[in-house]
Amino acid sequence: MATFFEGMDHHPKTEVSDLNPPGLAFPGREPYPVRDFPMANCYYTCNLLPTDLIIQTGHVPRWLGDHLRRPGAPARRGALSIHPMTCPYVTKLVAAADELLAGSDDCLVVPGGCDAARRMGDLLAAAYPDRVFVLPMPRSSGLEVAKTLAVDLARFEDWLRTRRPAETAPTGGTSPDAGNATQEPPDLDYPVPPRPGGVFVVAGPLTDDSLLRLIDRLGVHVSGLESCTSPGRWRRLAALGGASGGARSKDAPVAAAATPDYEALAVALLEIGMCPRRSTIARRDHLARRLDESRPTSIIYARQSFCDPGAYDSLLIAALAEERGLRYLEIEVDFPFDANGPLRTRVEAFLEAETLDDDLLGDDLFGDELFGDDLSEEEA
Repeated sequence: MATFFEGMDHHPKTEVSDLNPPGLAFPGREPYPVRDFPMANCYYTCNLLPTDLIIQTGHVPRWLGDHLRRPGAPARRGALSIHPMTCPYVTKLVAAADELLAGSDDCLVVPGGCDAARRMGDLLAAAYPDRVFVLPMPRSSGLEVAKTLAVDLARFEDWLRTRRPAETAPTGGTSPDAGNATQEPPDLDYPVPPRPGGVFVVAGPLTDDSLLRLIDRLGVHVSGLESCTSPGRWRRLAALGGASGGARSKDAPVAAAATPDYEALAVALLEIGMCPRRSTIARRDHLARRLDESRPTSIIYARQSFCDPGAYDSLLIAALAEERGLRYLEIEVDFPFDANGPLRTRVEAFLEAETLDDDLLGDDLFGDELFGDDLSEEEA
């Protein structure tokens, strides 16, 4: 796995000087003790989470997207299910969480960023009381919104501490792979460093770089990636331990850390998490900035089926592409992404057309050398 801080994008942070008004103070907490025993797993469904907060309470944060059920594996009797017209991301995560929670004493946090995620959280919380925490995720930002999220983060931390008291080591039923690892975030990275003049990819959550490698194999480079699991997103989220005084590499031990600054964490989460759930104006401004920075020649939007936020988001991207004269392709994808079959054919045809356009422009087919004196005679 790549080091969390390699190649991190720098973005200016929102000022937090006014985020500690009277009446919102949190009681001081003792620093978390060093743990010399295996920690329990705390799986999470959305990457928009301060994982260091989980680590400090004696849990290993693991992104649930890396623990899906094997394709074709028989479902256990009485397994949970969700409406089939739900995005494949939520559908697959429900099945994975049900299987993991049924066979261990681990816990799960579900950031409720969209309606489907909130339904997933309610379903799992009903099936596994006291082992699933639904964290409300706002769709806007601002001082009052940040204060509300800060309260929810403090409540989440208290819930984790209650589940695993500091003085008691985990016992019985905890997954054996918890070990002493610090965290397991998405580790998607660019197979080749992005550069201007290529394809800008917009996608939902991705488990690997297969889409980016497909584009590279077809002879076109990637100019940027906008996804909740993109390198610029998960690395910044993994580094949020600095806001609570406990930033560490993945191999560092769990040591005593300062009391988390919930207000600073809330502001950072809202600033980093500019995903499709956010308001149209803020999301559009974010996407426009990303496109202007990346300077691509085309855009591919990999949208999951039955994803309402993605459907609205694709309209924003299509409009931005038209404004900039960029070629645009929208594809409907599954989760995890499958780079074979008809999907590969569509991407290949789109990229071949782009390569052909570049070749034609390079040949100067409409220059004076081709038409010669005919153009001069018409003008005369």
